[in-house]
Amino acid sequence: MLREDLGGGLELSSAVPQQAEALYALVDRNRDHLRRWLPFVDATRSPDDARAFLEGQLRGLIEGRSLTAALFFRGELVGLASLNRIDPVNRTTAIGYWIDEAASGQGLVTRAVRRLIDLAFQHFPVDRVEIHCAPDNVPSCKIPERLGFTREAVLRRALRAHEFVDDRVVWGLLREEWPG
Repeated sequence: MLREDLGGGLELSSAVPQQAEALYALVDRNRDHLRRWLPFVDATRSPDDARAFLEGQLRGLIEGRSLTAALFFRGELVGLASLNRIDPVNRTTAIGYWIDEAASGQGLVTRAVRRLIDLAFQHFPVDRVEIHCAPDNVPSCKIPERLGFTREAVLRRALRAHEFVDDRVVWGLLREEWPG
């Protein structure tokens, strides 16, 4: 199980079902902030929905398909960051993330994603990490840019989040490009 102190009050730990109440409260508090970009928001209607999600993430970790980390800042759950779709055949994974609106703009997600990249290259059979984000979600796109990813493509109308249809910028990072 993951539990790491990244300094400055930021801690990463494995996302587990025991965090369901806190996760639901965080999603509920940020519903308007997250809904524009993330399709899961409307489907998260109760702590039971959050628990089912976290149980699925734990199964993914056990099976080596994913790693979902809870971000705690000064002891409070503020978001999630994850390695998704770990593909040992093609040696790829994709990173996803979101954060409490009140905690954004402090570099917390960038620090968490940096550590996830280290973990991906050190402990999983991957040579490529991707991040997909909507071009209009400027804070989200700045994270791969800061971390040295290459902007590789734009997938047109690639994700529906409620009534919104967004393009997706694909950012890629190869093992040999990562200084960590």
